[in-house]
Amino acid sequence: MYTIQTYSPQETIALAERFASYLNPGTVIALSGELGAGKTMFAKGVAKGLGVNEHITSPTFTIINEYYGQVPFYHMDAYRLSDESEALDIGMEDYFSYSG
Repeated sequence: MYTIQTYSPQETIALAERFASYLNPGTVIALSGELGAGKTMFAKGVAKGLGVNEHITSPTFTIINEYYGQVPFYHMDAYRLSDESEALDIGMEDYFSYSG
């Protein structure tokens, strides 16, 4: 495991944009961290790196936000889900079967 620290939202977005160039269609990235840790900023950078031109927002209440660039970008937030069955109920697993 690697640890990289950024010092501003702009640095986080730039790092994630570069990181996106190493991703393949169907890649799943899981982010974990406290509120305000920069998870959505990282997602914004990845989306930008994948050619998404839409405004990226946290899916805390919507649970899943879909965006389209060079490949589909699905931004999910499981914070409000109480267990695996809720994820299955909303069809979250369907998003993991996409292959590009």
